[in-house]
Amino acid sequence: MQRRPVPLDRIWNDVNAHQLSRRDVLRKAMYLGISVPIITTLLSACDADDDDPVDDEDAEAAEPETDDEPDEEDDSVADDDDRNLSDDREFGIAFTGGIPDQDPQSAYDNQASSLFLATYEMLIRLDGDSTFEYQPMLAQEWEANDELTEFTFVIPDNAMFHDGTVCDADAVKQSFVRFHQMGRGPVSVITRFIDDPEEEIEVVDDVTVRFHTENPEPLFLPAIASAYGPFVVSPTAMEENATDDDPWAHEFFSQNMVGTGPYMVTEAEPQERFILDRFDDYHGDAPFFDRITARVVPEDPTRRSLLESGEINGVAVLPADDLDALEDDPNVQVVDYDSTQTNWIRINHALIEDPNAKLGFAYAFPYESVNNDVYLGRAYQQGPVADNLVGFDPSIELHETDLDRAQELLEEAGYGEGDTFTLMYAGGDAPAAATVELFQANLAQIGITLELEQVDRSAIIELNYSDTPPEDRPHFNLGGWWPDYNDSWNQLYPNFHSESAGSAGSNSMFYDNADFDAYLDQMRDAETEEELVEATGNAVQVLMWDDPGGIFYQQIVRSTCLSGNIRGFVGNGIYIAAYNFHEMWREAD
Repeated sequence: MQRRPVPLDRIWNDVNAHQLSRRDVLRKAMYLGISVPIITTLLSACDADDDDPVDDEDAEAAEPETDDEPDEEDDSVADDDDRNLSDDREFGIAFTGGIPDQDPQSAYDNQASSLFLATYEMLIRLDGDSTFEYQPMLAQEWEANDELTEFTFVIPDNAMFHDGTVCDADAVKQSFVRFHQMGRGPVSVITRFIDDPEEEIEVVDDVTVRFHTENPEPLFLPAIASAYGPFVVSPTAMEENATDDDPWAHEFFSQNMVGTGPYMVTEAEPQERFILDRFDDYHGDAPFFDRITARVVPEDPTRRSLLESGEINGVAVLPADDLDALEDDPNVQVVDYDSTQTNWIRINHALIEDPNAKLGFAYAFPYESVNNDVYLGRAYQQGPVADNLVGFDPSIELHETDLDRAQELLEEAGYGEGDTFTLMYAGGDAPAAATVELFQANLAQIGITLELEQVDRSAIIELNYSDTPPEDRPHFNLGGWWPDYNDSWNQLYPNFHSESAGSAGSNSMFYDNADFDAYLDQMRDAETEEELVEATGNAVQVLMWDDPGGIFYQQIVRSTCLSGNIRGFVGNGIYIAAYNFHEMWREAD
């Protein structure tokens, strides 16, 4: 898959010809997916070329204005009268496993996030399939100053939490203070930009909140639109359920959702199902569906059968052969979309310390068999950074399968015939099971025993984001990742920076390499496109070759399967395996 060429020369020429304001540059560049460092360079050129005072138009929002009028082809529910709407207003989805943590500022879990997008709200969300355009969510208006150091959001005056309390600007601030200070899971989404939330988040009036950053931050808006972390939670629920040992009421929120979203939880059995009903006091337009039911269905064949029978309407995980077969079913839609997801097997940094051993395991992995035979071409080999992410460096060499080299490196590290290692993976995903079995078979050819431990998805999530010491974890852990927003730093930092170990992020195998951490710091602070790509390449070189943190084997195309009469779904490469419930509807038969 090739990255789309960007007409950067045209934008640059327009800047030099004084034909674009700072606002125009931001709008065009982010629409086209141009990376943040080069946007900053373009804005600097605007400053250097512009001797005139900034006029009122250029001082307005750095983002495209929101448009309250739906487009003629918009699939929003506002056009009910023009549609053949079904009387069936229930929508059912199937998950592969339970959701042990329902705290939206702690859970780093795509299935949990898919519920949060219905029950909670970020200030803004990504628009359609774009990773750099936005639409209103809780905030109805937003703007940034020219320097990209102040970001102002205006929320409606009738926003209510599901517990009946008012959501005002102070509640938004308290929620972000909690997110920042609790310091769990996705916290880097906010700590990258805000050091002191009490001082840097300003309540302007009852409905206006402003974020102040020390430096220009073109990535602040993409981060605030992340589906991991920046949700607004009820401060009243927090205060009523806080304890001395749990001042942020994490235990309460881990089992209760209290947001401002269009749906509220009316039944929750984390290992079985969730029922979400429409929230009557929702501040925005009512969504089409009255009820959303999410069932835990670990078995691939059962999820497919329920979809085909119409008992459920959405499945985000099925094997490639099922997807191919369902494409011929007139009662089912298979919606493919480009993703930023890369899959890997993490290596326990404490249990396998020798870089030669780690590299040996990487050479033992069956890349071609997994991508071609298991995923049937719906995936291709890739490193830890997807090729459509800002900062991707295409020059980094990928691993190849070479069992002789694998055996040689493992023997140099002191491992050989009869040694046994453990690999943990989540059930409910047949391709994952096939992947680890092929890896197991390759290792057996060189005398290494790989014991496979299949656990419930909720168990592996609990382990990943806990502070269980690495000595008590398996040697390997199968998983995958996509960033919270379109940025290579954000892809790598939560998973492999030493400060993200345990519950502080998603560094579940406690990878710790000082050179890698330093390159990540360079990525975070890069001011040009060249600096970002170079730093990303250096970081990936360490992570794949110098001191491997995992076996990086693929980037995948995601597919969501829907009943044939569902309309309005849009897949987004950042909101993977989620549903845009507020825009979806069912057509009458």
